[in-house]
Amino acid sequence: MNTRPNRLLVAAVAAVSLFAAACGDDAAPRADSSSAITTVPDATEAPPSTEAASTTEPAPETTAADTTTPATEAPTTTAAPAGWTSVGPMPSLAYLPCCASNYVGEPSPAIPADPAAALTPGIYRAFREQPAAAEPVETDTITFSLAPFVPCGTPDVYCEEFVDGEVGVGDVVRQVTLPLDADIRVVVGGFDCGADSSYAIDHQAATGVELATLQAELDASYAEVVAPLVEADTPFDDYASIFAEPLGGFTVPCLGAGVLQFQGSAGPAILLQVLGVYDDAVGSVVIPPSISIAVMYMTALEVADDGSLTLYFYAGFLS
Repeated sequence: MNTRPNRLLVAAVAAVSLFAAACGDDAAPRADSSSAITTVPDATEAPPSTEAASTTEPAPETTAADTTTPATEAPTTTAAPAGWTSVGPMPSLAYLPCCASNYVGEPSPAIPADPAAALTPGIYRAFREQPAAAEPVETDTITFSLAPFVPCGTPDVYCEEFVDGEVGVGDVVRQVTLPLDADIRVVVGGFDCGADSSYAIDHQAATGVELATLQAELDASYAEVVAPLVEADTPFDDYASIFAEPLGGFTVPCLGAGVLQFQGSAGPAILLQVLGVYDDAVGSVVIPPSISIAVMYMTALEVADDGSLTLYFYAGFLS
């Protein structure tokens, strides 16, 4: 399986969603699942560092947010903060590449097929999918697929073109389920407006507990306020007047960045460039089981030298 870069364009709701469905990550094959991640601390070698991409991203991946991937190094240790805290940019591999570009950074260590085997410190591609219709939406756990970043030029790995030092995404090796507790560190690149009338990224870090709260607030408010409008086929242009004043945490974002943005009780703003997910069977946008999964893109898992875990998400502007 090859995971293609996400690229979204802001247009009418249905058109945007259709493009997102066409250009998002390809469906991943199922892999062995794991209820935890065992890590192997590496006391002698720092986890791989990442270099800035030469192109702009959401990051994934410029009237868009300044999503040029910054050069960052993976920390040797990470501590999950208490509450949402502003932080610096994410590693470049935690942004989605944009505009016919590839990921830039060090390849991931190999992922053992045995779900109980340890993960070596490094950065891995992580992504999640909507639950099946009969499955409940997770609230205090998170399930995701894990795949390695591999050099462009690796057989059967998709890259826009071969460039030395750039990477693509290899096959999914395992499915992982983790508790959203205080031991898990999360970083979300949320939406913000720059002082120079541009889109910006508001990077905030917290624990899995705060992430669970933000997702629950978004899902509940969407179900109450936005889903009925989507179900009623409300014209795209009507959202600007309906949400001219904040309603259920939703407002109209600056500069036409998307249809709506959501602000929870704490944490960064979440941009909704689409109001649901595009269903090929019906040819329109439909209400997803979880809007938070649809608009808070999980991008990467980082394993630090001390074995601590950081989950990365992007919820800003996608060009």
